[in-house]
Amino acid sequence: MKDDFNRYILTSFEVIIGCAVIVAAIVFLLTSDIASRASDISTNRDRITKQSDSVVMLADIKNNSAEAQEYTTAMDALLPPQNELINFPKWLQGVAATYSVNVDFSFTSEIIAPNSTAPGSNGFSLTVTGNSDNVISFLKYLELEAPAYLLSLGSFDLSQNGSDVKIVIGGKLFFK
Repeated sequence: MKDDFNRYILTSFEVIIGCAVIVAAIVFLLTSDIASRASDISTNRDRITKQSDSVVMLADIKNNSAEAQEYTTAMDALLPPQNELINFPKWLQGVAATYSVNVDFSFTSEIIAPNSTAPGSNGFSLTVTGNSDNVISFLKYLELEAPAYLLSLGSFDLSQNGSDVKIVIGGKLFFK
């Protein structure tokens, strides 16, 4: 009887340990599976967020492309072809006469070809002499209002001779 009782306790103990091992194995497998799935969910959520951001950025680009196209069209209308820059000195003389100033103009060898994202440019040197008010009005017209050409005035060298001023300017004339 004592042997039966010991065997019963030993068998019960083995069953309890066996069940504990099985439960521990199941818990371990479920925990590792849950951790793996949580990692997958986190990765997928990050991927979805990035894709969502990409879709938003693409929508912005599409919305802005119409607006950018308007500006591109306006720039193309404003910029002359490079071969038409030959008319610029004659046009400049006419504008100078309107503002009662004298000009001496020459192109420099600084030429940058246009590409798909930026217009081309040709460097120039311009000397303007005349009454200071007329010279200032002439330069404002050239840089801000000139309808035929788009240019940028860069370096300035100013000297005064009595009531007249002389400005030597380096700049760029843009073309498409």
